[in-house]
Amino acid sequence: MEKEQLNQQQRPLFDALRKHKKVEKQSFHVPGHKNGLNWLDEMSEFKQLLAYDQTEVSGLDYLHEPTGVIEASQTLLSDFYKSEKSYYLVNGSTVGNLAMIMASVKRDDLILMTRDAHQSVIHGVELAGATPLFLGQVSDAEGTIKAGIKPADLKAVFKQNSGIKALVMTYPTYYGEIYPLKELIELAKANNCLVLVDEAHGAHFTLGSPFPVSALELGADVVVHSAHKMLPALTQGSYLHIGKGSSIEFQREIEHYLHILQSSSPSYLLMMSLEYARYFLANWTLDDLKQTLAYVTFWENKLEQAGFDVLKTADPLKLNIGKTGYLGEELAVYFEEKGLFPELSTEFFILLTFPLLKAQQPIQLPEVEFAQLESREVAVKKRPIVRYPQMATLALSYEQQKMKAVEFVDLEQAIGCISAVTVTPYPPGIPLILKGEEIKQEQLAVLKAGLAQFNRVVGLKNKNKILVFSH
Repeated sequence: MEKEQLNQQQRPLFDALRKHKKVEKQSFHVPGHKNGLNWLDEMSEFKQLLAYDQTEVSGLDYLHEPTGVIEASQTLLSDFYKSEKSYYLVNGSTVGNLAMIMASVKRDDLILMTRDAHQSVIHGVELAGATPLFLGQVSDAEGTIKAGIKPADLKAVFKQNSGIKALVMTYPTYYGEIYPLKELIELAKANNCLVLVDEAHGAHFTLGSPFPVSALELGADVVVHSAHKMLPALTQGSYLHIGKGSSIEFQREIEHYLHILQSSSPSYLLMMSLEYARYFLANWTLDDLKQTLAYVTFWENKLEQAGFDVLKTADPLKLNIGKTGYLGEELAVYFEEKGLFPELSTEFFILLTFPLLKAQQPIQLPEVEFAQLESREVAVKKRPIVRYPQMATLALSYEQQKMKAVEFVDLEQAIGCISAVTVTPYPPGIPLILKGEEIKQEQLAVLKAGLAQFNRVVGLKNKNKILVFSH
């Protein structure tokens, strides 16, 4: 039976909140700001939003078992993304990654992933008690993995290992690059393996060309989007989509873990922004695309004229900016002094992300002048390259780790030890050393070389000690 076409002009959750704002004369329920009653005058700009910061009162539904406006709002989301079912996430993509993994694998199940998996993926595997297999990737001179998976490598892994329950992939990469995802999904499906995609930076791919094709359209079983990264949604707002053809049982497992892991007091401001982000995309036009690309081109030309190296990516909304002889951190400081804050800096470049724009909105371009930076003849010294084996698992399973004592050791003494903590440099939050993994000399060399440039490194003590399992 043909599914009824939904009207994507609708915003049921926003309409319900606006109606509630008009009828509620006094709040006698949580939250404690009582629609902004006790906020100071100097916060008036934010205070206007607080009447929409509601709780599950009559007419506003309940996120974990929606039957009213939230259900209608999520149905519109699913209709737009052409999923089996879609969900609002108020605990970020982290909770989506946790839920999709815990619903897909159980204790001791094999789960395959790449080294560039976000730490939330690693945490999900640990919570599930599954056995991770890591596809080997070669990092570049920054200790950063920018490439995806090669189909031949995935084929070899399935040939060597039977019973892999799930494959987790990061797509696109944090730097806007893509890889042959369709072929990889088909390989996994042929081996009865679920495909879970952390598509955090690709919520806009559903718009079609010139953007890459979405993993959901290519047949992934579950896709998680950080709506706040590339769409007009509030920080922490994300989506989880279940692919077409999934079983009721699998859907219920996903919902079960979302109920466990997400707040029982979801933010209506977050959900309203998630609804708006869907509405924004659903009403996207060719003129909007032209406005957006013209804005990116303006900055691309301006930066090239100033002597910067501009590297385009598969995603037109991302540009990597470099300058011969300059550290990425130096470029980040230079840009920030001009009031321009990049998404992240690596050893040799900075990453700029651009917004989706509407044709009718006026664009006020900042008056920024770039002084010509002189290229340096001496290249910046490269960090060591980490070469991971083609396929590896942890030296200690998560169950074995629970039985071991731990101790802090100096980084210089940590080579050959088994890490008792995941060490994650930011940005972009990709673990360099995994909990339960034997520490390699190359990993420590990359870590020490980058300590002065990373914004922060989670997992170290005083930047010179690491927690390891005692012998």
